Amino acid sequence: MKKSKNKRAAGKRGGLLRRAISAAAIAAGALALIYLAGSFFFAGHYFWRTEIDGTDVSFRSRERVREECLNPEIYYELVITGRDEMEDVLTPAELGMSYVFDDTLDRFSAQMSGWAWPKMFFSSSTCELPRVVTYEDDALEKRLRESPFFDPDHIRKPRDAKISEYEAGSGYSIIPEDSGTVLDFEKVKEAAGKALKELEEELDLREGGFYSDADVKSDDPRLKRALETANRYAGAEITYRWNGEEEVIDGSLISTWITIDGDEVHLDEEAVREHVNGLAKKHDTFGREREFTASDGTLHRLKGSYGWWTNRVGETQELLSSIENGERLEKEPLYFSRGYAEGPAGEDIGNSYVEIDLGGQHLYLYIDGKKILESDLVSGNVARGYATPAGVYGLTYKERNATLTGETYATPVKYWMPFNGNIGMHDASWRKEFGGEIYRTNGSHGCINLPEEIAETIYGYVEQGFPVVCYD
Repeated sequence: MKKSKNKRAAGKRGGLLRRAISAAAIAAGALALIYLAGSFFFAGHYFWRTEIDGTDVSFRSRERVREECLNPEIYYELVITGRDEMEDVLTPAELGMSYVFDDTLDRFSAQMSGWAWPKMFFSSSTCELPRVVTYEDDALEKRLRESPFFDPDHIRKPRDAKISEYEAGSGYSIIPEDSGTVLDFEKVKEAAGKALKELEEELDLREGGFYSDADVKSDDPRLKRALETANRYAGAEITYRWNGEEEVIDGSLISTWITIDGDEVHLDEEAVREHVNGLAKKHDTFGREREFTASDGTLHRLKGSYGWWTNRVGETQELLSSIENGERLEKEPLYFSRGYAEGPAGEDIGNSYVEIDLGGQHLYLYIDGKKILESDLVSGNVARGYATPAGVYGLTYKERNATLTGETYATPVKYWMPFNGNIGMHDASWRKEFGGEIYRTNGSHGCINLPEEIAETIYGYVEQGFPVVCYD
């Protein structure tokens, strides 16, 4: 029984050995077949991890790679790109392009024996092929001139960045430059030739200074300063109350006075002056003839040194300064003289005034349309040429206890109210009578002589600029 067990164990060991030997033989045969197949394949193909001129040729046909390397028409082209998404492709056939090689590729391939293919798992192979690229210069020039880059219909000259026209609500802005599409032909030809010789596949004309460019760009500091100045000027808003009427000067008007020349901004001072003059002419009433309805209902047409009179020179300078500083304000213009009321000639007298009827030698004082008083008076001596002139005037000032002087007199008065040069209203305590025909031969030197109590009352109501209307 024991002997039988030993025989079975020995038999089992022998079977395992035979199977191991059989498996090893099969594996060795398989490896041999793989090796032979690899040797056969790599006899005509490049090893794994093989590069030629930077191109991975792993597992590729040696003959195919050789053909591509020796004949540029098979795989090479030069893509040229430029502005406005323009593109062109140059091919070797158009340029009579060819390569001149030495035997580097053949020697490199010969060193890569198919029987040695397993070593590719342990090392890589690279090869740089020395070559000379040739092309026809005339063909390149002709081809480039026919390209879209030099087509007159595609050429656009550069345009500088500039400041836009004024737009209400947004003011001025910078219109960006247009770099255009004007190329330097000789520079492009040189770069294309270099790219062909080095077998570069792309040439980007947008880089490298091939194009002409705008001289002034959007980010030009001087242009930005000019924009800031123009918008400051146009951003000004001056709202005038000009003799009772509103006059607005804002960007829509100011922009017509602004001239922009590149990065220079000019404000037309003469145009500003003319506009101020126009407004002054529209609203001024000083010295203009006006109608006046007297207390007795008669209508008189009168002139005189009264009314609104704009200081045109001064206001022009004020307005220029406000515009240059970009100010936004409400104001009155500068005046040499003001009416006591707002409105056109006639209305500027208002309903508070002194009315002097020279022919009737009578005076009235109205305050807010209500007659406060009336009185007889004595005006300038007609016989001696001192007749008081008719007209509308504004009270120059008033003074208590003044002394009126002339060549032959020095007369003290308690209430002095001049309105036309040295002509004014005042008390005349030396007179016992007023009115009638006294003024014709015994009148004043032109002043309006009044009873003291009347002069005192008037003095209490009037002030500088108060209207005084004299008529015959």
